[in-house]
Amino acid sequence: MKYRFSSREVRDQLYDYNFDMGVLPKDYPKKVEIWDETLRDGEQSPGVYLTQEDKITIAKALDEIGVSLIAVGFPAISSAELETVKTITNEGFSRSKILAIARPRKSDIDACIQANVDEIVLFMPVSQLMMNILKLTPSKEISLIEEMIVYAIDHGLVVNWVSEDASRAEWDHLLNVNKVAVENGVKRIILSDTVGVMIPSSIAYLVEKIKKEIQGINGSIGLGVHMHNDFGLAVANTVQAVLYGAKYPHTCVNGYGERAGNAALEEVVMNLERLGIKTGIKLEKLYELSQLVEGLFCLPLNMHKPVVGPFSFSHESGLHVNAMLSHPLTYEPINPKVVGRNRKFYLGKLSGSGAIINALSEKLKLIDMDFPKEVLGKIVAKVKEHQEKAPKDDIRKIFERIKKDLAKITSGVSDKEFYAIVNEIVGEELKHYLKDKKNKNLMNP
Repeated sequence: MKYRFSSREVRDQLYDYNFDMGVLPKDYPKKVEIWDETLRDGEQSPGVYLTQEDKITIAKALDEIGVSLIAVGFPAISSAELETVKTITNEGFSRSKILAIARPRKSDIDACIQANVDEIVLFMPVSQLMMNILKLTPSKEISLIEEMIVYAIDHGLVVNWVSEDASRAEWDHLLNVNKVAVENGVKRIILSDTVGVMIPSSIAYLVEKIKKEIQGINGSIGLGVHMHNDFGLAVANTVQAVLYGAKYPHTCVNGYGERAGNAALEEVVMNLERLGIKTGIKLEKLYELSQLVEGLFCLPLNMHKPVVGPFSFSHESGLHVNAMLSHPLTYEPINPKVVGRNRKFYLGKLSGSGAIINALSEKLKLIDMDFPKEVLGKIVAKVKEHQEKAPKDDIRKIFERIKKDLAKITSGVSDKEFYAIVNEIVGEELKHYLKDKKNKNLMNP
């Protein structure tokens, strides 16, 4: 289709404040390596269960799209999980390194060794609250972390360190933990905003502060961030962290994850790429990957989800559609083709008459039909009337039914199912216990 303006002419007429002097920090990275957590943190989305085959399929898709590091699971939690991680590791990947996570415990580390992973990710909460829950003092925690890092490295593993709840930890302890990690040979350190409380300016401050201290010990140490979305800032915080030196951003496809989710891979990637930061990701495969993961997670996307949502390249407003006929950049900051999508025009109540007439003309030409504008005008009126008179009660009933079905998908084990399982396992023992208790009560009135 020929537009009124060329792409170059449009870009010459659009100002970009992102690149004004002083907006972006000096010497921000021009390249990052995407570290994806879809198979680990993403699977922790409520109600989600992935089979071994599902995990292998997603891991291969992440490798194919260009993800550098893939965290695939937690081998110590069960023999089945260990077997799944081991199977994925043995699949062979062209680009991605396979990682498994572990607490600083020998048994966890041994499970990762059995799983044959390329690298291990040791993690532990470092805030005072979490240390109190674990009954640890700062010195005890540091001693444990040091011992387990040494143990893992001595057993041939490449080690990454994640400071869980770093965003709520006292600075001195956070610094000491990461110093110990770096001094004992970890490859990368990751700051985790475990409950999503940071804002872009505070994550920039923290990343700069830790980077300055740590690079004085080891200038080649890798720095990454793991952001949660409780306040809707996971993507913004991840992008800001990268701008201030975090070269290993953690992501989850479609923003899946615990509670409100994690930083969405497709959104992080597109934000970095538009700033000229190379991610190594095949952008044209983003939608295909999103669809694959959505289907295997059985968690439908928000219709307005950026980049991959059903409505993210859709237009109904007459003003928008008419402007788009001049050039798509008027209302589309991303070319849908770049991310494997197509734009869509909806004909409805808010569509301008001119836009509908243009759309109808194009549709009718496909079947060799051409009508005068008066006839097209009548069709336009009917199109608008069709939506305005649509039975809203029917729409609402369908919506409520979908909501109920979604609740069933994500409900996990109900109370009724839980107590049935308990009864199945301990039913006979419970009967004997109650009988003995009754007899004792009779003997001791």
